[in-house]
Amino acid sequence: MYLPEWAGDPVASPMLRNLPTSPIDAAINRRQFTVTGVSRFEGGTVTMPLGRIMRAEDVWKPLGNPKRTSNFYEVVALQNTRLVDDGEPNPITRMAEISRVPLSTAQGWVARTRCKVLLPPGRRGRAG
Repeated sequence: MYLPEWAGDPVASPMLRNLPTSPIDAAINRRQFTVTGVSRFEGGTVTMPLGRIMRAEDVWKPLGNPKRTSNFYEVVALQNTRLVDDGEPNPITRMAEISRVPLSTAQGWVARTRCKVLLPPGRRGRAG
């Protein structure tokens, strides 16, 4: 896709509406998450891509509202990764319990986190 057709031509709003923004957003999030190494806690804290500093114990707090929490999906990825690393047999169920939300809500959060490539793809036949 080329915008505009000729260099120097004005960009019209219909052209902008046709831009594939979700793959661009996912690529930026994936790069920021990888570059900052947010899966590692250095000295008990981690700096998230948007600058939020998070302590290791904050991973076990309820996740909150995705629309109001900055770096929400990065925190979902951290919490899920920590639960898996700790040997939790049903990490998504545990996430739902921690945040006091229905299991389907936590599953949606993890699915969205996987779409943003902040978590690896799930494995078939494995619950949670």
